[in-house]
Amino acid sequence: MIQDGPWVSYHENGQLLTKGTYKEGKGDDPWVFYHDNGQLWFKGSYKDNKHDGPWVSYHENGELQSKGTYKNGKKVK
Repeated sequence: MIQDGPWVSYHENGQLLTKGTYKEGKGDDPWVFYHDNGQLWFKGSYKDNKHDGPWVSYHENGELQSKGTYKNGKKVK
């Protein structure tokens, strides 16, 4: 079965891990990922299962780790 629609997954400790949307089995639109302590890990968008647009990542303590902009899965900034 091809995944289509909203998707949510959890760490083994019950904390939210991912939240996003699949379209015809591919990651699409905004996604967020969380560390197992509940802190934001990654935030960005997919288009046809590839990074597309701004992406930001954070350390487990909430501090900014990196940021960049992607087009068709490749970093452009």
